[in-house]
Amino acid sequence: TTPPTVLLTGCPGFVGQRLLRKLAQNHPGHRFALLVQERQIDAAERDLDTLGEQIEGFSGRWELVVGDITDRSLGLDADEYQALAQRVTHVWHLAALYNLAVEEQLAYRVNVVGTANILDFCKACGEHFVRLNYVSTCYVSGSREGLIREVELDEGQGFKNHYESTKFWAEVEVQRRMDDIPTVIFRPGIVVGDSKTGQTAKYDGPYYIMRFIMRLPEPMPVPNIGKGNALVNIVPVDFAVDAMAAISAQPNADGQIYQIADPNPMRARDLISLILETMGKAPPVGKVPSLLVDTALRLGAVRNLLDVPREAVAYFNHNARYDTANTLDALEDTHIRCPHLSSYIDVLIHYLERYPDHPGR
Repeated sequence: TTPPTVLLTGCPGFVGQRLLRKLAQNHPGHRFALLVQERQIDAAERDLDTLGEQIEGFSGRWELVVGDITDRSLGLDADEYQALAQRVTHVWHLAALYNLAVEEQLAYRVNVVGTANILDFCKACGEHFVRLNYVSTCYVSGSREGLIREVELDEGQGFKNHYESTKFWAEVEVQRRMDDIPTVIFRPGIVVGDSKTGQTAKYDGPYYIMRFIMRLPEPMPVPNIGKGNALVNIVPVDFAVDAMAAISAQPNADGQIYQIADPNPMRARDLISLILETMGKAPPVGKVPSLLVDTALRLGAVRNLLDVPREAVAYFNHNARYDTANTLDALEDTHIRCPHLSSYIDVLIHYLERYPDHPGR
């Protein structure tokens, strides 16, 4: 029999690269087809060569498929598309635009149209197709507040940016076709670097705040933004990847949605205090109204000076709690647990201090 073949989008991305390593280790009999854009071929080949050195027997198990998810036929000609569909048994769809400041049309094309094209491909695979593993985001919840359950999606919410709204519409499309295509949906929180090494591929989310604090002159006090009561849901990449890989191997995961989030997230003000303490700086003093910060960050000069995008600040004052009942249940018999941010914040900060301008390779 032919070995199972996994089509993976979103390589050589930060999460995609690590997920590929984990899947290759967990499933030594699987082959991997990586859908990459032409401009990413060199980076993908470098990553794959590295994986070949780390994982015994991996070298002959992968192929690069040069294509584009925004194209209806994934950038392949009819024969290539058909040949790939005949072999592929599993799809992991990670490719998306993760930029909070992205403009709407581009986000829609990649996140919504791209996902619809991947769904069509899954359907074209036919009877032998086992499962689509789709990586969404907790933030499809948009502007909703309070407890957000894994089974909930469309509650008439608004959105803070085009990233959220287009990931929402993409997940609506995935859920609409779940009866037709066996699917598991994963919704990660804010993914940061590795909890053991600090390694990351980009500095966004809480890193904006860390870098801002790092660059402040010594005696300058740091205020809280708003009340600081909102919970900030941060997960390290190693937990996110381990959890998704483990759950995806469970036969009863079909049709389920898993919020890959921290069941014990920190409040924004406690997080800022912890960052300051870890950096050896004075505790926060007073607070600045979040509306004032938002208004200031609408000015290009202020944004450039602080190097903090306006869209990132919203997550420090958005009062949502992400229910993780499904995820905790699925991981119960494994050793995989989300570490508390206080146990690895120093690792993230040390990595940032070592590579202050851009992440090391």
